[in-house]
Amino acid sequence: MPHDEAPDLTIRHRPVQQRGRIRFEAILSAARSLLAERGVEGFTIDDVAQQAGIPVGSVYQYFPNKFAIVVELDARDTRALVDDLVASASRFPTRDWQSETNHLIDLVAKHWVEDPTRRAVWLAMRSTAATRTLAAEHFRALVSTLLPIIAELTPNQSAQQRLTVAEVVVEMCQSLLHFSVSDGEPRPATVEELKRMLRAYLRAVALDS
Repeated sequence: MPHDEAPDLTIRHRPVQQRGRIRFEAILSAARSLLAERGVEGFTIDDVAQQAGIPVGSVYQYFPNKFAIVVELDARDTRALVDDLVASASRFPTRDWQSETNHLIDLVAKHWVEDPTRRAVWLAMRSTAATRTLAAEHFRALVSTLLPIIAELTPNQSAQQRLTVAEVVVEMCQSLLHFSVSDGEPRPATVEELKRMLRAYLRAVALDS
């Protein structure tokens, strides 16, 4: 599909019955694997069906095109991060916020360690204008979930200042975590450097507030 042609990114049908859910998950798993192996331009819906071991018509029953599959994968990846942020919010405020920051990064980084293909999904979301628009929505969901934690560290800053800090933190973390698996294998040293950068940045922000 040409990149100047906006793809339909709406899921046609979400399965209710067990058999349908199994096929739906097989489609997502196959697409994620193909993304990691070939990139978004390197596979088709037919390839997804073949890898999933199901008829191609079954894929089209749920997804109009491969970009809609990519969006669903990214939405799931985003929800997992949002859940981590929500679970960690109760650990702030704390005197030992730097240790809690390390804990949060370890919690989040585990997703990349367990599934380095997240980077392939993230890159694929930047392949069309339509997917980039939804990627920005997913980014904003992470930022808004992080804001309560940032607010605890910056009680005297304005709402706009806190928003900027949250955006910087999300962008910093996502970029470096994707970089940490850029060769297909996790690099723990990169995660440790991310912790150092994030602690230094948040410490500077807290002192300025």
